[in-house]
Amino acid sequence: MPDDSDLPPLVAVAPGLYRHHKGGWYAVLETVRCSETLQPMVLYRALYGDAGKWVRPAGMFAEQVVDSNGQTASRFTLHDAFTLAPTDVATAQALVLYFGDCLQRSAHTLWPAPTPPTSCCGRGCNGCVWEGYYTALGHWLAEARQLTRQPTHA
Repeated sequence: MPDDSDLPPLVAVAPGLYRHHKGGWYAVLETVRCSETLQPMVLYRALYGDAGKWVRPAGMFAEQVVDSNGQTASRFTLHDAFTLAPTDVATAQALVLYFGDCLQRSAHTLWPAPTPPTSCCGRGCNGCVWEGYYTALGHWLAEARQLTRQPTHA
């Protein structure tokens, strides 16, 4: 019978919401092991575009890099999805996808998240469609955060 007791320890990267040093948002799903090299790999999902899944060596995921300003930065930085404010469209989309996944995994249901407006004139109107969007999104996120903190009942 196969036994994996002789495998090197798997140093895990914590699952959660991460931002890449270049700005993209990602959800770390888990740390896995490469079947060929036994190297720890981080399995993560992009929270934009087609939301593809990717793997990267765990050491590379956690390393320091030099950013475009010549400053040393973490390649990926963990953020608290339960307190992060949706201050821009990319962050809003990332939070919707992140909590959408959390809700699906926890078997909780929630009304559809609001969609970003497409009719803004860009003049900073009082009562701008973006104000309504962020207000509605705030209500959706509050409910999603509450539901994903609760255990499911089978």
